[in-house]
Amino acid sequence: MTDETSLLRSGLFDSTALFHLVEWIESRVGAPVDPTSLDLVHEWDTVSRILAFIERRCGAGAGSGENPPGSAPGGPNR
Repeated sequence: MTDETSLLRSGLFDSTALFHLVEWIESRVGAPVDPTSLDLVHEWDTVSRILAFIERRCGAGAGSGENPPGSAPGGPNR
């Protein structure tokens, strides 16, 4: 499995996994995400696409000195 492995089209993620992914992404972006407003296969089919989506949603906070989503406080991203 790589960052480009299909998660949705391949069937690796079922509906329950997708529900948990929505919750996880909401916790990272700090706001509700309406999955019905997205093309999930386009936006979230791979790990790379999921991370890009989070970066776009968090872009307003870029450069604020805060840790990026998923990073550890005081880690190498600081």
